[in-house]
Amino acid sequence: MKTPDIDSLKSAWKKEKGFDNLKLSESDIEKFLKRKSRDITQLFKKGLIIDLVLKGLTGISLIGIIILFTGNSNILISMLLVLALILWSIWFQVKMYRNIPSDVSSEPVIRNSLEKRIHFYHENYVKSLYIGALSNALIFVSGSLYYFYFKYGEIRPLDLTDYLVFGGATLIAFIFGAAVNIGQMNFQVKQLESCLQEIDEDSISELTLKEQKNKRRRLLFIMLLALISGLLLLAYLIS
Repeated sequence: MKTPDIDSLKSAWKKEKGFDNLKLSESDIEKFLKRKSRDITQLFKKGLIIDLVLKGLTGISLIGIIILFTGNSNILISMLLVLALILWSIWFQVKMYRNIPSDVSSEPVIRNSLEKRIHFYHENYVKSLYIGALSNALIFVSGSLYYFYFKYGEIRPLDLTDYLVFGGATLIAFIFGAAVNIGQMNFQVKQLESCLQEIDEDSISELTLKEQKNKRRRLLFIMLLALISGLLLLAYLIS
């Protein structure tokens, strides 16, 4: 059997690359922009809905803590303040949800729709990611208090070291949540901005979309590792 020579392999590789690097037609670009406009809108909405659910559940759990620690005035005052923070956060996220640009079908030019959503992200939505990161810190606080109650039946008086450790762990939970949320969304938006630039330069191709898909898979893997690491760190700090 004859072994393919180097020239044949190079030729086959170039053909395959050329196939992947086919430029998108105007029709394909329009479909792509419409799909991405719809996807980014759903991403905004899902993120806000998930955070509203988390904050609602956390608020309910804090009401349980208030009932369990009725005789502890420090816990009672602290939890009422946190509940007020949760109510404000819910109001902020609901307001943000209502301000998400309208559905793509109402836009006469699909590209304008996508650009409007990218602008909305940079000017408005990114603020909600910081508010969303509060959920991580609040879940840590709520989980820690329940852990102490079921293990010790009470929370002993805290000294300065306790406050520093507990406050530091809460801050870490917030920073971790903010970094993950913002990192993921920035990645998505930057991919869209890159596609718009390539469309302007008339260089967007099948290869571009394929590379972006591979990058999203790698990001998902990294996010899963980060989530597992965060949960392990949370369990360690509580214990």
